[in-house]
Amino acid sequence: MHWQRTSAMATEFEVALPVEGPSIVAEESLEIVRECEARWSRFRPDSYLAFLEREAPKRACVLDPDGFDLFDTALRVFRESDGAFDIAWRSAGGSSAEIELDRRARSVRFHAPLALDLGALAKGHALDLSRAHFAARGVERALLHGGTSSIAAIGSGWKVALAGSPRVVELSNECLSVSGQRGRAHVVDPRTKSPVERAGIAWVRAQSGLVAEAWSTAALVLGYVPACAAIRAHGFEERDHDPT
Repeated sequence: MHWQRTSAMATEFEVALPVEGPSIVAEESLEIVRECEARWSRFRPDSYLAFLEREAPKRACVLDPDGFDLFDTALRVFRESDGAFDIAWRSAGGSSAEIELDRRARSVRFHAPLALDLGALAKGHALDLSRAHFAARGVERALLHGGTSSIAAIGSGWKVALAGSPRVVELSNECLSVSGQRGRAHVVDPRTKSPVERAGIAWVRAQSGLVAEAWSTAALVLGYVPACAAIRAHGFEERDHDPT
């Protein structure tokens, strides 16, 4: 098994392929990760996210299909989680309720000034695009991760230890996201703008890295029982939470 890696989104991304040496397709997938960081980082004034924060409150801005899918997923989970996941949580007095998508025009408009934080969602987006690139290049088996908490599997039989838990999960052509905190609270409840005091981890696996990332974050905010109810209501086959 050969590993290739890059630094992006304040973490390490790695790709594992069943080959003996460096792989061009692996490097191409890591370049996709770096491009996602450049496009969606809130820390870069030249990112497209920064452009949207400047322009979308004034006019509708066109998104490419992948960007539209990113915002569409974020808004869907915002609604389905009753606001427990919100990419606009940093906004003063605003929320994702101020974001409007136009499917016909494939555009986005903000009805108030917003400060967006895609956070782990951008990692899930990068993994989804990398998986699609592997599929297009005919790769049948690979494992990708961003900081070990965001994982995408191509092929079956990948056994992954959950960060912060003794559990091992077997992945087959799917994505896994783990959200958690221990010690100092760093996860914020978007509805109250206050730290989530509970410790533990929440993990979700889904066919999409975007969906897994959004729901694992929402699950940690909601807590075990509400998270189970919400995730079951929206068709997930498996979820878990370790309230320790």
